[in-house]
Amino acid sequence: MATMKAVVFDEFGDVDVFHEAEVEKPVLTKGSILIKQAAIAMDPYDVKFRAGAFGVPAKENMIGGSTIAGVVEAVAADVTEFKVGERVVAVPHEHGYAEYAVVDADTAGHLPDSVSFEDAAALALGGQTGYQAVVDALNLQEGESILIHGGAGAVGYAALQTALYRGASKIYTTSLPTDIDYLHELNEDIVAIDFTTQKFTDVIPESSVDTVVEIIGGNNALGSMQVLKDGGRIVSTVPLGDDVKAARDAKNIKGDYYVMQSTTEVLTQLMEHLGNGDYKVAVAEVKPFSLENLKEGHKIVEAQAVRGKVVLTF
Repeated sequence: MATMKAVVFDEFGDVDVFHEAEVEKPVLTKGSILIKQAAIAMDPYDVKFRAGAFGVPAKENMIGGSTIAGVVEAVAADVTEFKVGERVVAVPHEHGYAEYAVVDADTAGHLPDSVSFEDAAALALGGQTGYQAVVDALNLQEGESILIHGGAGAVGYAALQTALYRGASKIYTTSLPTDIDYLHELNEDIVAIDFTTQKFTDVIPESSVDTVVEIIGGNNALGSMQVLKDGGRIVSTVPLGDDVKAARDAKNIKGDYYVMQSTTEVLTQLMEHLGNGDYKVAVAEVKPFSLENLKEGHKIVEAQAVRGKVVLTF
């Protein structure tokens, strides 16, 4: 039996549940590819999974790690999209904290030589979520306006760039004051609202925005309904409460909770945009993969202590 090194956990909890282990190397299944890891990025999803937020039962040798990049080492007999030796990126949601990972081929993306493994891993999850929110869920059209909450976060930053690419006429976002200059580097016409000193509902006229990307929910989502036009469109990365749905329905607003689905097409497009310089990604730190660096990375993500992704390399 072939084995590999991994960082695993057997119960949910804080970072101290992580420990090193020698585990069985994953084997190919129908429609899958085996990736030799080059880089992984840590996302809020990973922290929630480690903490047991998803309600699944704990088991021995669980391996977290939602976003990965590396080189294809083997492909299943029925896979024709990828070949051995090709650079790829994927969002398996688990299994990233190890030397190798098996993922469904139709959830992996082709990675051009112009994009580093580190940048690819950093963009994969938040980038796809932001892109799909604007393109697939909202179907933002040229000349429409949009409000994107949390523009400096991974999802918001990708959504902003997608809205610019799609030709939005007016773009609003909310952010910390320390992120406003950073957002204006994308486009100085973005209206970045400091949410620590201003309510976005005091800045944006009532019933004036065509579309909204909501990432907070609760009272924030109620405010989003206030600024949306009658018949406008919303997409939310968090479930909407009954009061928010009532406000939505009262204005004939379309949209609901949306969950990103990783696809070869979208992930490959994102990486091509990144390689061409059409998209940017923020990488806060790059360190070697180790138990201690993984623990520290999770602490940084939990504390929201940096702008950009913490990336570990193999």
